[in-house]
This record gives sequence, structure tokens and C-alpha cells, in this order.
Amino acid sequence: MANNKLHGYNPDPSKEVDGNRLDRLNPSEFRKGMDYELIAVGCSRLSESTDDERRKATETVLSNLTEHGGYYTALITYETQFRNEVEGTKKPSFKAWLAEQGEYKMKEVGKKTPEFKNDKMVELKEAIKTEIKNILSEVKGKEAEKVNKADAKQEKDDDKASTTTAKGKTAKLKALDKEIAKLDIEKTKLKDAQKAPLAKYKDGKMSSSEYTTATKDSVKRIKEIIVRLSEIEKEKEAITLSEKLGRREVAKTMMEKDTHMEILNIMKEAGINLREGADGIKMYYEIAKTAYQEGFMAGVNKN
Repeated sequence: MANNKLHGYNPDPSKEVDGNRLDRLNPSEFRKGMDYELIAVGCSRLSESTDDERRKATETVLSNLTEHGGYYTALITYETQFRNEVEGTKKPSFKAWLAEQGEYKMKEVGKKTPEFKNDKMVELKEAIKTEIKNILSEVKGKEAEKVNKADAKQEKDDDKASTTTAKGKTAKLKALDKEIAKLDIEKTKLKDAQKAPLAKYKDGKMSSSEYTTATKDSVKRIKEIIVRLSEIEKEKEAITLSEKLGRREVAKTMMEKDTHMEILNIMKEAGINLREGADGIKMYYEIAKTAYQEGFMAGVNKN
């Protein structure tokens, strides 16, 4: 029959050399161990176990408790903690996990013992170092960004200044046209590279997510190219407008009184009623004057 007082304690007599080994162990921990080991072999209750099963369970429990006084409390905690394994995390072995728990035990002050492997202060120091490095890196990045922005602004100002001269404007327009040609070639190559994944997607050999992943970088770059091409067109328009306004200002300084009167005569010959009112006459006059200025400067440039 089971030894109910000792919760099934049934050791191998040949191993009881120095007396009852249970006296050196925690009785509560032994009871947990016996319950655990007997359930593991299919015995739901102590009274249902055979003498041989109790003996095997007793020796197993004694061996484990000799190795670690709280073996079964730790084992039950381990199994509860890692019962539902989280995807992407690796479950440690019980032995490795148990060894880590020993690092959190209280240590005797003043006694020479091995250093804590999981010293929280060390972890904290490392975390602070990492955070400081990240902050410094971020600050350096912001400073570099400021410098880059300042350089870009200076470059833009230099480009703007260069467009105030005829040669500078021509050179700038040529550079922009060259950039447009280069971007168009790149955009064509990127679109060609998308044809193979698109064909696979249409044939059902590639899913939509796979197609998106395969063309992600090229789609992003094409969008950047489109934005840049739009910016270039605006820059070219600004240079052209600046050139036109500059030519008109030059022509305006060369217009004498006779020229103004001639413009009015041209308007009269075209059937414009000069008595119509100041606002109407001014509109037609400005159109005629602009046409004269453009024609005058075109002739000067041709000569």
C-alpha cells in the first residue's frame, strides 16, 4: 500500500545508506514531485499507483530535488509560462531556463561569488548607452540635414543668379533638358523591368502581394521621377518667363514717344475705337506694346 504519511515515499532500500533521504528535502516539494511523476505515468491518484510505479517516481523526485530544491515548483511555472508559445519566439529548454532563474536569487553580501550574469544594473547601463548613442546619432543627422539644406539653398541661389545672364539661362535650360532625357530613359527601363512580373501576375503565377513586393522599388522610383520632371518643367517656365520679362524691360527703355504714337495709330487702323474709354484702350494698347517689344528684341537677338 501507499505510504500516505510520506505521500507515497518508496525509495530503493539499497540507496538509503545515510538514513531517510526525505529528511533533507522539502516535504511540500516532494509531494508536488510525486503528483507530477505519477500523473506522467498515467496515475491520477496516489492510491491507484503500484509499488513499482511509486518506487520509480520516488527515485526520480529525489534525484531532481537533490539537483534543485524547488525543482517541481520551477517546472510547473516553466510549463505554465511557455504553455502558449508566441510565434517568432524560441522556447528555451527547461534546464537553460532554470539556470537563468538562479541568477535572481539573493546573494550573500561580502562573500566572493561569481558575478551576476543577469545583473540589472549592467543591463540598465547598456540600455542607457544605447539610448545616448541613438540620441547623438539623431542630433548628428539633424545637423547634417541643416548643412545639406543650407548647401542646397546656396546652390539654388547660385542657379538663380546664373539665370540672370543670357548665357546662364541658356546653360541652365540645356542642363534641365539633359536631365529630362536621362530621367525619361531611366523611367522607360523601370517600366520594362515591370513587364515580366506583370505577365506572371496576369497568368496567375504570382499573387498580388508578390507582384507588389517585386515592383515596390521601381514604382517608388518612377513616382520620384514624375515629381522631378514636373519640377523641371516649372523651372524651365520660370527661366523662360524671366527671359521674356527681361527682354520687355530692355525694349521698354528703348521706346520713344514716336513709338507710342505709332502703336496708337496701328490700333486705330485695326478698327479699335480710341474714344471707347481708358480701360478698353489700355488693354489693347498693352497687347500691342508687348507684341512690339517681343518683335524688337527678336530682331536685336537675330542681328
